[in-house]
Amino acid sequence: MADALIIDPAGVTPELRQRLHQHYSREQIIELSLDVLKWSYQKVPVALGTDREVVPGELTDLSFDADGNWIRPGS
Repeated sequence: MADALIIDPAGVTPELRQRLHQHYSREQIIELSLDVLKWSYQKVPVALGTDREVVPGELTDLSFDADGNWIRPGS
């Protein structure tokens, strides 16, 4: 599903939709779709080489508060 949404959203086939509905509710599929779209926003800057490192030269742990908001390192 993630590959289909990122590469060719119009190409999500009826077969894929059927398989998804075997395992997930309509609401869960919507939530998964929104999560995929939310976390793939960085694809264009990465491809163009314009993305910035949060802490140069280091990997950044992803931490979230109780509301699901990202907590910036050092905050």
